[in-house]
Amino acid sequence: MFLKFLNQATFKEKCLSLKKTIFFSLNEIAADTRHGFFLFFIQPLQWIFSKNPQNILFSFKYYFFILFFLAISSHFVSAAPALGLQVYPPTAYLSIKPGAGMEHPIKLKNDGLYTLEITPTLVDFHGDNESGRAILEQKSDFSFLNLDGDSSKWGKSFLIKPGEEQTLNFVIAIPSDAQYVERHLSILFQAKQLSYASASNQDTLISAIVASNLILLISADEQNRGELVIEQFSVPTVVDSFMGFSFSALVKNIGINATPITGSIKISHWPDSNTASYELYPDMVLADSKRLVRAMSQEDLQTLEQMEEGKAVQIAAGNDYQATKERFINEKLRTKLFYKKGFLIGAYDLELKVGEDVVQKRVIALPFSVLIVALAVPILHWFLNLLSKAFQKSATNHTDK
Repeated sequence: MFLKFLNQATFKEKCLSLKKTIFFSLNEIAADTRHGFFLFFIQPLQWIFSKNPQNILFSFKYYFFILFFLAISSHFVSAAPALGLQVYPPTAYLSIKPGAGMEHPIKLKNDGLYTLEITPTLVDFHGDNESGRAILEQKSDFSFLNLDGDSSKWGKSFLIKPGEEQTLNFVIAIPSDAQYVERHLSILFQAKQLSYASASNQDTLISAIVASNLILLISADEQNRGELVIEQFSVPTVVDSFMGFSFSALVKNIGINATPITGSIKISHWPDSNTASYELYPDMVLADSKRLVRAMSQEDLQTLEQMEEGKAVQIAAGNDYQATKERFINEKLRTKLFYKKGFLIGAYDLELKVGEDVVQKRVIALPFSVLIVALAVPILHWFLNLLSKAFQKSATNHTDK
């Protein structure tokens, strides 16, 4: 159902093929170069005061001009991209046979204003066992991936001028006796921004690192050998009828290659066998890694389908339909799901199905808040009567005296 609403690129990133490319957004770093303006203007101001203290009026005019100029210049400086290094693909899934070789081109483009000094390095990475975020390691022992097939080019720098695009040809050559395994590699590009005045003076303004992740499966065929099992299904045992309940699930890939999550969560409550249902989002789980499942309710999926039907109308009206759809998906797609429909009472059975693995749990909903109020009222009544009698006894004793 999800794949129906995803565009072609998104569908490719979630399919079973291990040769598809996934797109991710990159973070850019902005440099603040306003300090040069302060040195340029404040020093003349100090000179004016030192040479002729009577020029105070002129100095104040000069000072206000400085403030106005800095206000304008700071806007343009902060708005301009200072680094602007783009990498494609940010993430790729590849499969190769033992004894075979293949090329893996990576494009780098400098959209910034300065010349960049690029230094490539190779490290391993692993998932965070929760959101699927990549955690970089310090190094890699994988020696079968090299730039132009030359291992000596790791750590050697080269320059990319503003507006320039370069395609780097990485060569993968696997020996015939290589083990069947999935390697999680990250090709890092350390970018140092050089002074725009001269790239030869090596004056570094800022530096940053961008990565192109590679999930490489070494296997004799492209058969999907990923296997997901339910590691944890967090569901409360007893809940209050007026509060509802939340639930989440964690899956683990015990196979040898990355595979997408498929399945659903269903809630049944007598007499309805399908009170609510949620479809799991096809996020990729790396081999020997864990990930929290994301899901969306059928009601939200129906809303998404209605949005798809009105796509032409939205585009004709000048609205950004794609951005609206992405915001809706990001808002409704959650790892921690919540169920609350009216007054809950009795047993609610939850069934989580991931691939062939199924886990069932039961939640009992009781009106604890009503019971608490029912017990609290007589206790409160007894306590008030006790206070009233004590007060009356004290008033009687006072009257007798």
